[in-house]
Amino acid sequence: MSEHVDEDEAASSMEPKYRPIVPPPLEIGDSEVQVFVGEWDAEGVFVYQAFNDEIADWALQHQRFGGPDFNTSRMTWIKPSFGWVLYRSGYGSKHGQNRVLKVKLPHAALAEILARCQCVDTNKATREEDLIETNEEGSSGRVQWDPERDMLSADGREPRRMLRRRAIQIGMSGKLSEFYVSSTLSIQDVTRLAHRIKLAHRSKKSGAAIDEMLRNLEFPLERPYMPMCTERILCNLGMLPGGTATAIARIGRGKAMAEKHEQ
Repeated sequence: MSEHVDEDEAASSMEPKYRPIVPPPLEIGDSEVQVFVGEWDAEGVFVYQAFNDEIADWALQHQRFGGPDFNTSRMTWIKPSFGWVLYRSGYGSKHGQNRVLKVKLPHAALAEILARCQCVDTNKATREEDLIETNEEGSSGRVQWDPERDMLSADGREPRRMLRRRAIQIGMSGKLSEFYVSSTLSIQDVTRLAHRIKLAHRSKKSGAAIDEMLRNLEFPLERPYMPMCTERILCNLGMLPGGTATAIARIGRGKAMAEKHEQ
């Protein structure tokens, strides 16, 4: 977003200035384009964040983020992948990330957030040589594609790393973070589910425990999703063929990517 936008104009400046498109759903496969996978319905898309008790309690009570401990100037990251937030938060057990929240955003709001993001190459081996094409308007948002994590199985004491898939991470700060806060439709606490999955993953009968949870429909239903953005934005973020998709593909599926970023 442009830094010169006045606060009184923030809301109007966040209104989509493009005609959304809805391409056919993509299948998860070996294509070099990146696939946004998450839980969604006709109303919106679900994303996850992990916070401390103070931020989580305030958000649940007010059904939006805010309060004395939530700072919109600090980069905040949302993750459509439940497996990834399980990994990042240690199943909701790390200090300051002990509460896992499930946030619902309208389709148009998520599209607007993505339109304000630039795609970042997190691999040190490639980012100095290959510049990923970015959105001209993107200044306070970031998109990263990190190796996906499997909510249905574990490798050691964390969700299994999925070598042939990546999950999208969306970072926001400033007015973009404020827009995210104002766009929230609902907030749920799913910490108990995170703890149940942790116990299932570490059980000696992990397969049976996971099967029971599947029969009880306890896991979120995640499937491919195409954001309602223009083709240019989707190309810039690697979700349609183009320079960004090619640059990310050079990293190689399953190779290590830096996964250090702010919660």
